[in-house]
Amino acid sequence: MNASDLDQYSTADLQRRAFALARGRHDWRFFIDLFRHTPSALEAEDLDPDVAEIGVAIDDLTSMWREATKGDWGAAEPLARAAFIDYITAHGTEDATD
Repeated sequence: MNASDLDQYSTADLQRRAFALARGRHDWRFFIDLFRHTPSALEAEDLDPDVAEIGVAIDDLTSMWREATKGDWGAAEPLARAAFIDYITAHGTEDATD
């Protein structure tokens, strides 16, 4: 699936796909880089999980984001969409849905 195909999806679907892919890859950096641009501006640089606990740390970070933003990217939505599409294109497969 290429970027123009992915652009047809809603932001929520792109987010779900990218989050699932990044979580499966234990890609903490993806979440930190993305959340630095959220409306709530989480203090992500202070989070330093133990590598063995990375899955739990990612779950905690996404929960904090959902609570702080109520799931709304606000003005950061275009940036978030681009980040999701780039990530899925670079690391995903056509069936990367959950």
